[in-house]
Amino acid sequence: MKILIVKIGAIGDVVMCLPLVTHIKKKHPNAHISWLCGKTVTPILQEIKEIDEIIEVDDSKLLGNNILKVITEIFRTCLKLFGTRYDLGLYYYYTNKYKLLLSTVKIKEIRCFNRFKKQRLLPIPQHHHTYDYLWSFEMNTGPYQYDIEYPKISNIETNLNLFVKPDKKKFILSPGGAKNLLSEDSLRRWPIENYVSLAQNLILDGHTVTIIGGPLDNWVEEYFAHLNVHNLIGKYKLLDTIRIISKGDILITHDSGPLHLADLANIPSIGLFGPTSPYSFKSLHPKSKFIWGGQALSCRPCYDGKAYEKCSSNDCMKEISVSEVMLTLNSFI
Repeated sequence: MKILIVKIGAIGDVVMCLPLVTHIKKKHPNAHISWLCGKTVTPILQEIKEIDEIIEVDDSKLLGNNILKVITEIFRTCLKLFGTRYDLGLYYYYTNKYKLLLSTVKIKEIRCFNRFKKQRLLPIPQHHHTYDYLWSFEMNTGPYQYDIEYPKISNIETNLNLFVKPDKKKFILSPGGAKNLLSEDSLRRWPIENYVSLAQNLILDGHTVTIIGGPLDNWVEEYFAHLNVHNLIGKYKLLDTIRIISKGDILITHDSGPLHLADLANIPSIGLFGPTSPYSFKSLHPKSKFIWGGQALSCRPCYDGKAYEKCSSNDCMKEISVSEVMLTLNSFI
């Protein structure tokens, strides 16, 4: 069986899709899995032995505003795929625009997310996306139960020695993120002042605090300048970031890519949610927990899978207090 997975990004979405690869290989050990992905997530997929072929798209060009670069990237990808054949295509988008990339491919059957067909609606509201990916492959009738297993990242061990207090807990905070090539989802973020206060409390208790993020998260650095934290913002590439996370005891962040990288690194996390539903995006690590702010707000959640309701106050995230997060952390300390 030759299978093509079409999931270009973002990082969190791709990671949530990875248990599908393990599931397929367990059921069909001889299946050949190809993955059409964006350049941003290629480093992760290259380290997963269950994926037989990676077809890379330059997502910065494909999703950019330069129409000439968009057309050129589509044409380049079509040439790369010209004449290839697959038994099954798993296309995880509502929109058909990415199907242009498949115009030179022969696929016997394509299964995709939908909102309007008579068959089952995918993804299901308030249902974790990982299970929706698995169901789209199985297409079975309920009740059903899937075991979630993330594939192993090759060479996850690292010599990075960032945590010098072995007798204390090692906390990793990711206060930025919630941003990709298509949009900046600032409504998902917990207020930066709360992250600073949380870090201060943890340091006063003698614990080690590390802040992580990509190069575009450098705006958070000034807020932590007065604190004794390991500042790794923008200093490491994606794979090294996963390795750094794997050395921590717990990660605290809002609904963003690092929340799912923690699952891949096999450490628990506390996810902070507001406008998005934790039941769709929470960590699947058995020890992870989440806090969903704005319990009394009838507008929560306001994310429909594509856009948010207009909001100027972001009260649902503001209602998550530092003391509530500290109380949740006590079960890990």
